[in-house]
Amino acid sequence: MIARRYGVSEQSLYRWRDQFLDGGKAGLASASGKSDPRDRTIERLEKEVAERDRVVGELTIANRVFKKLSGESP
Repeated sequence: MIARRYGVSEQSLYRWRDQFLDGGKAGLASASGKSDPRDRTIERLEKEVAERDRVVGELTIANRVFKKLSGESP
C-alpha cells in the first residue's frame, strides 16, 4: 500500500477520505440551491446592520438640523 510507504497510517487515510467526501457533498448541496443556515444568519445580520446604519444616519441629520435651528454651533 502506498500510504505505508510514505508513513501515513490507515486511520489517517480513511479520515482524509471521509473529510474529502463530506466536503464534496457540502459543495454539491450548496450548488443545488440548498444553503448553509449560517449563510442565512449572515445575510439577516447584514440587513440588520444596514438598517441600523440608516437609522443612525437619519438621526445624525435630524440632530444637526435641530442644533442649527436652536442656534447651537456644531
